[in-house]
Amino acid sequence: MVNSSPLRTALQLSIIDGALFSVYWSVVAGAIINSLLLSLGAEPMHLAILNGLPSLGAVFALPAARLIQSRDIRKRFVLVTFGLSRLIWLFVPLIVLFPPNPSLQIWFVLLIAAICHTTHGAGGVGWISWVSDLVPEGIRGVYFGTRNALTSLIGMIGVTIASVWADRVHFQFGYSREYLDCLLTLIGISVFFALASWACLYLQPVRKMRNLVTNGWTAIWDSLGSPNGRRIAISWMTFAFSTGLSAGLYTVAMLDRFKITLTGMTSYGWIALVLTTLTTPIWGRIADRFGNKIVLRMAWAGVFWQPLLFVFTPYDMPHVLGLLPITIIVDAIAGGIFWPAVGLAQTNLVIAEAPSQTRAGLFASLGALTGLIAFISVTLGGVITKTIGTHTFNLGIVTLDDIRTVMVAGMILRLLSGILLFRVQEPPRKRAPISTSQAFATMVRLLTGRKYRSIA
Repeated sequence: MVNSSPLRTALQLSIIDGALFSVYWSVVAGAIINSLLLSLGAEPMHLAILNGLPSLGAVFALPAARLIQSRDIRKRFVLVTFGLSRLIWLFVPLIVLFPPNPSLQIWFVLLIAAICHTTHGAGGVGWISWVSDLVPEGIRGVYFGTRNALTSLIGMIGVTIASVWADRVHFQFGYSREYLDCLLTLIGISVFFALASWACLYLQPVRKMRNLVTNGWTAIWDSLGSPNGRRIAISWMTFAFSTGLSAGLYTVAMLDRFKITLTGMTSYGWIALVLTTLTTPIWGRIADRFGNKIVLRMAWAGVFWQPLLFVFTPYDMPHVLGLLPITIIVDAIAGGIFWPAVGLAQTNLVIAEAPSQTRAGLFASLGALTGLIAFISVTLGGVITKTIGTHTFNLGIVTLDDIRTVMVAGMILRLLSGILLFRVQEPPRKRAPISTSQAFATMVRLLTGRKYRSIA
């Protein structure tokens, strides 16, 4: 039997940290920051770049991994980078001091977002290396699945309150200075949640890294040297490009074309969240029991066709309960069920592919490659919309405009990317899978401070 007190503290703090961070992130990386740019007069290309910046941030994980693998500084590095990425948003209100130049204001906000996502991407690889060492292998799927569901719930409650507040101001004043001030206030409040999350990170324990890698960049790229490592890299890059092409325009289509309010966007999130809460622990259990490769295949089948829903939705389609078109509700349902499975399977496959001392390097290598490809893809989607402009094309019964053309191309690429995803192999497990009841019982014992039988 193992005394679970230090581990319990670590896992509890990780959940609290994730919940507070989720509130902050849902503001600065969601519909509210998109609405801020729209209120400044942004075009689809600007919003595509904004929504692609999280992918670009992953590129900066590569030099971060070089530091983490050669020095035992994971916690210090994460605290510095995460602190900078969260505090930088305090400079956004400076746009009200700018001369009346919307283009300058838009690019200033994009610069702030770029600094946030690049520093967050650098710290993220250290965080996953740090936390994955704390969670026993036998319950990783259950723990991270449950943690993601709980933190998403808290984040959605926060963004719901923020969205209702912003919509009330918008209905009363439209795209006015009052609405801009409201959005800036919400961003400021979210930073306080971010700083509370940072405090939880500061209190979390960290395991000392053993067998530090001292041969520089070679060790990072060697993590992709195995045949399966190359398969993972190629398939991840292809999937990132295929999803990025259309994903950067989802929010643009909903806010600008379908005229969905922030409250409607929040209802979209709630639909997805309810299904995520119900299915993520199940996906985690399926991964623990039958393997992550099976989960990845099932998830791909559920997401490749989603862009077509935006193609076949008329811009004047009535909104159910005044919130969302029925086709967008279907998209929220599919996304809530299948996208968490994609992330869970990808993360667990990477964790299984590399030992602790080179895991940061593998995450960084994949993150840099897929992040760069995804950002190029998202930006390309925005450039295509700007190039097409007001031109339209007839494709059977559907009239394709700038956004719909990109959505069709994205769906085709997602379909083809499945060929490469199916070639990824899952390394054999060190231990046989444990039962569902044992996995959940072990996690509950960890979080409540009772002794548990080691399954790591």
